[in-house]
Amino acid sequence: MVRGNNSIKGVKLFSFRAIKGLLPALLGVGFFLLIGAASLVALLRYSELNSWFGYIQQPYLWRLVRFSLWQALLSSGISLLIAIPVASCLVHRQFYGRAVLLQLFSVSMVVPTIVAILGLVVVYGRTGWLNQLFGVDVPLYGLVGILLAHVFFNMPLAVRLFLQGYDLIPSGQWRQASQLGFSRWAAFRWIEWHYIKKVLPGAFVLIFMLCFSSFAVVLSLGGGPKFSTLEVAIYQALRFDFDLNKASFLALLQVFICTFFAVLVYRIAPVNRQDVSLLAVRSYVIKDSCLARSADCLALLGAFILVVPPFLAIFDPIFSPIFFKTLGSVSLWSAVIVSLQIAVPAALVSLWLGVCFGVLARFCMARPYLAFLPNKIEHLGNMILMVPGLVIATGLFLFLRDLGWGMQSSYWVVVWVNAVMALPFVLRSLMPAMYQQERRFRNVYLSLGVHFWSRWCLEWSLIRTSVAQAFGYALLLSLGDMGVIALFGSQGLVSLPLYLFQLIGSYRLEEGACVAVVLISLCLILFYCSSRVIGGVSKRVKY
Repeated sequence: MVRGNNSIKGVKLFSFRAIKGLLPALLGVGFFLLIGAASLVALLRYSELNSWFGYIQQPYLWRLVRFSLWQALLSSGISLLIAIPVASCLVHRQFYGRAVLLQLFSVSMVVPTIVAILGLVVVYGRTGWLNQLFGVDVPLYGLVGILLAHVFFNMPLAVRLFLQGYDLIPSGQWRQASQLGFSRWAAFRWIEWHYIKKVLPGAFVLIFMLCFSSFAVVLSLGGGPKFSTLEVAIYQALRFDFDLNKASFLALLQVFICTFFAVLVYRIAPVNRQDVSLLAVRSYVIKDSCLARSADCLALLGAFILVVPPFLAIFDPIFSPIFFKTLGSVSLWSAVIVSLQIAVPAALVSLWLGVCFGVLARFCMARPYLAFLPNKIEHLGNMILMVPGLVIATGLFLFLRDLGWGMQSSYWVVVWVNAVMALPFVLRSLMPAMYQQERRFRNVYLSLGVHFWSRWCLEWSLIRTSVAQAFGYALLLSLGDMGVIALFGSQGLVSLPLYLFQLIGSYRLEEGACVAVVLISLCLILFYCSSRVIGGVSKRVKY
């Protein structure tokens, strides 16, 4: 009887200790949900539900929906089709510049949108490099330009996601394929595709939502109402008409469409599991052929052409005589300071939220009766992509205004929205590493009584690279945001992307190109500092 009482006391003590240790994570996730619910309620207060039936009957609305779906499906499909052979090539080939290309892929996922658009215009525009060298005129303003920009951003993202899928392949399967003399096609068919198709649904949903809710790309390269999307319509309803009723209707319609696609895809998606014994994948030689080498060269050439020229075009204004004159502008450095004041706090908040989600999901994963929750928690963090950032910002601003905080709350609204919009990228970087450590060392921690902060200190050397990557992504995404700041930007709140957009809008293109150089240089410097300071001494890049 005494032993039974002791066991009951131990269970209660463990439960109390677990709840106490989880309290910061629960508070973080709860705060995230509370702010989101408050923003939605504040927005719906200004809505007139009776008028929504009139919006449904408008032909223009369904033209927006059709084009939004069409460009998102095309962008997602093209990005994934290009990414699969590129990822396979990067796994099987070692070549000079491979590490640089992988780092470039990491940065291109989060490069400021307005800067990438400027680089695309320099390369593919009417007076761009492609036209000057080969006489090819690309219809950049319209569907083609939107697809080019989306593939530039999302193909590298898809490659990184597929490479994470390759990490799931046990070394024994590669060894067996090498012993049996598998060709590249046989290895892809019988080994690689089995793991790629596990990553494919999640990658498709993520890229689809990013393209469906794209704002700056469509606003800059759409070329008119014919190529407008729901996100741009929401911006116009808020910025020009301040029609909260229409904006809330369009936002809920966008959330419904994205949720429907996500649920549909995840229902048919296979479960993606990590091999618990996987510490490092040892490479084995797969039978090579001339056809395989040609296919790899073609895939790399396509990725190179899509990603590298726009980056080089961004730095072309360095040789312009107006470049150093632009560097002396007071407005430029004021915009730099504002961008840093927004980006650094937003990145820290996003990282804090990502850790809270990761700790809570990992705690549930360790307990059989809560094993169904980790994926749900991760999907909860990713669902923020379904909600337009402009709508979240407007709802939060209205909520704070009702509390008596007027325009002085604009800065904190911009910081918070940038933080939550970067959360899916933070989770993509943190969750695999945190899950892997949980599966490796769970029994050791339980037997030694290591919990929470002590455990975090022990794991820091193993996950600090993922933490650095997550912080870098959040920092660059916040630094390059132009959606929320375009809505709330004022005389004293002008960031670098907004300043660049204002220059381009006033036809000061040369100055805008110089500002773009400053912005991309700042992004690269901050990403490198994040990798070195948080991630530690850089190691050779592994796929």
